[in-house]
Amino acid sequence: MAIPKIAMKASIVLSNILAGLLGFAAASAAAEPVRLLGFDTPPMSVVTDGKKLSGPGYDFVADLFKAAEVPFVSEGLPIIRAVSILDEGNAVMVFLARTPAREDKYVWLGDIVPDDGLAFTTRVGDAPITSVDQAKGLKTVAVLAGGAPAQILRGNGVTGLDETANESQNLKKLAAGRVDAWFTSAIITRHILKADPEQAKSVTTGPKVMPWPLWIVGSKNLAPEVVAKLQQAFATAKSNGRYAAFRAQID
Repeated sequence: MAIPKIAMKASIVLSNILAGLLGFAAASAAAEPVRLLGFDTPPMSVVTDGKKLSGPGYDFVADLFKAAEVPFVSEGLPIIRAVSILDEGNAVMVFLARTPAREDKYVWLGDIVPDDGLAFTTRVGDAPITSVDQAKGLKTVAVLAGGAPAQILRGNGVTGLDETANESQNLKKLAAGRVDAWFTSAIITRHILKADPEQAKSVTTGPKVMPWPLWIVGSKNLAPEVVAKLQQAFATAKSNGRYAAFRAQID
């Protein structure tokens, strides 16, 4: 009878060790900082000095993490890479457009700019582009590589896309006559034109052709407690004036 008792005790000890290891692994995973991602698109997020993030949108979201006491590490990347990491898990993007195709892929944490819209910018003297349908007649349209605006244009039959990793380059291409139009967010366009007043003199932005709500977005597997803390921090920012101060910076 002694052997079964020894075996039973050994089994209990082993079970306790395994439970401890699993508990340690879970605690370590919970303590892992969230990756806060952004791509180079002022004023929402600006990438400088390699992968360093800055800009009003980044500052606002970073403040939410601090207020929520959620540890994070930030990184600026090309949008395609940033979205790939967001898909992998435990990450938050400073902003991403909320579209039907993305609706079920992510956790939507807060409508950081709910009232934005997409618009075409053309050279002064050219006919304004007031609809996506009208853009089908253009030879080339500059868009951000890997972004949803490019997908929207393709989905609507606009084929002559010139994709660039940086929106400021799209302005330069348009001003130099290398493309016929530039298609992106109205707020993003306005800030890039402000940053380059000489180039801005040669272009004009048409009306918004469709809504383009920008949201703080998290990975689908983001921990529920992290989601709840960040959403509460966002609600608090809307009530205490912090969000209004952010909007005053970008509007």
